Amino acid sequence: MKRKDVGLRKKIICIICILILLMSIVLVLISYKAFYDAHINFYHDKALGIVKMLAEEVDGDKVSYYIETCDKDEEYDEMLKHFNRVKENTSGLSYLYIMVPYEDYFVYVLDAYTKEDDMNNISQLGDRFEYGKTEIEYLLPDVKAKSPSTQIVHGEDVGFGKSISVWAPVFDKNGEVAAMIEADYEISGLEKAINNYVYKMLLFLILAMAGITVIMIKVMDITVINPVIKLTKYVQSYKAGTMKMSGCRFKEDNEIKWLADSFDEMIEKIGLYVSDIERVTAEKERISAELNIATQIQADMLPCIFPPFPERTEIDLYASMTPAKEVGGDFYDFFLVDDNHLALVIADVSGKGVPAALFMVITKTLIKNQLLLGSSPKETLEVVNKQLCENNEAEMFVTVWLGVYEISAGILTAVNAGHEYPILKRSLGVFEVVKDKHGLVLAAMEDARYKEYTMKLEKGDRLFVYTDGVVEATNGQQELFGVDRMITVLNRISGETTEVMLRGLERELDSFAGDEPQFDDITMLVLQINEVKEDSNR
Repeated sequence: MKRKDVGLRKKIICIICILILLMSIVLVLISYKAFYDAHINFYHDKALGIVKMLAEEVDGDKVSYYIETCDKDEEYDEMLKHFNRVKENTSGLSYLYIMVPYEDYFVYVLDAYTKEDDMNNISQLGDRFEYGKTEIEYLLPDVKAKSPSTQIVHGEDVGFGKSISVWAPVFDKNGEVAAMIEADYEISGLEKAINNYVYKMLLFLILAMAGITVIMIKVMDITVINPVIKLTKYVQSYKAGTMKMSGCRFKEDNEIKWLADSFDEMIEKIGLYVSDIERVTAEKERISAELNIATQIQADMLPCIFPPFPERTEIDLYASMTPAKEVGGDFYDFFLVDDNHLALVIADVSGKGVPAALFMVITKTLIKNQLLLGSSPKETLEVVNKQLCENNEAEMFVTVWLGVYEISAGILTAVNAGHEYPILKRSLGVFEVVKDKHGLVLAAMEDARYKEYTMKLEKGDRLFVYTDGVVEATNGQQELFGVDRMITVLNRISGETTEVMLRGLERELDSFAGDEPQFDDITMLVLQINEVKEDSNR
């Protein structure tokens, strides 16, 4: 489907128009706020100046006299005329009056008026009015503080619309507040003027921005849209396989020219990259095939037929190895040295992957060959250790637990080269750790020596050996499976067959780890003693 070249242009025009409209609105709002605040402050300061001036002219003691007697003398009349003149000569002044504030109400002393005022709305000496919300919130705190207006107070005055209220205290000879002079300044006319200003300014801005938008669109078409369309066709020609390298050249040294040059460079690199990918993919497929073969070879090297000695009813055993990668460094082994001796081996090579697997093959082969030559477990590990130390440039090592079980006597002779402790369950007991003496790991020191130990195994006993991948399995909270949890699981399923017991432990490990990846090989081996036939010739 062919795309329209004007899609980007429409989007940019819409964005510009929206931005210009938003900018116009913001400018108008800022202008309105600044204009409004400036005029409000001006009229507030003007009204406050008037009431402060009048407060200094009024005799506070005389005000108290008028409130007490309600008599209007010649001085009262002169004061009223003076207030009337002030109101008449001050444009926008809605109310100007003197009142005496009390706790819950105030009493009028005088209320200035002009010939335009409705006399029915003019309060008289002695008129009493309850406080409203504005007086309680703003007036009374200033009365108590003996100060003029401290805030700009907006009000709604009946018949005059919106107004600003200000006041100033009148003091008696003792310095106490005798009365308050209040003025209410009408601002409804001011708001109309401000609104007219805003409408005119908004109209002007819209027209100005519209002209600017047209100019910007023209410039944008020449400098951005047309070059982008040209570059787009160039890119599409590459996709279609009809690209002409000379078809997309720009004279102006700007970002679009840089983009076109970068695209030319990218095309060249893509060609090289595709070639590399094809080569690497082929190599990866070859390595993957070889690893699959290596995995199968390693699996075939470990005993995997169970039960391994069906004719030997005295014993039963099962083992498993799950590598963390395609191939692993763990291994187990078991074989009959002769008709009366069963060799058991479990080991963990340092590292993972192919190097560990190769070292594992060597170690397994050397141990088995040495045992078949008739060496004891101790002699076997000492000889194999010396052989592994030769030309060990990679400085790899291996932990090993090796045991030889004398079937007729029920005696297990074992040696531990830095491996995990074996776990033993007596016939009527539970699985417990056997803390045997550890020797040095194999391939660490050429002259290392090892010590054997023996255990008497009875009918019904089970011996469990494993690698650290079991106890160090980790879940999403970075908790280790641990020896205690492993023993708890083993005791719970100890009544099962050796195979079912190991499979059950594997399921517990999977459930514990959840979605966490396996980071180490997991290898386990369990031996069960079904019967011990004591040799009468011993």
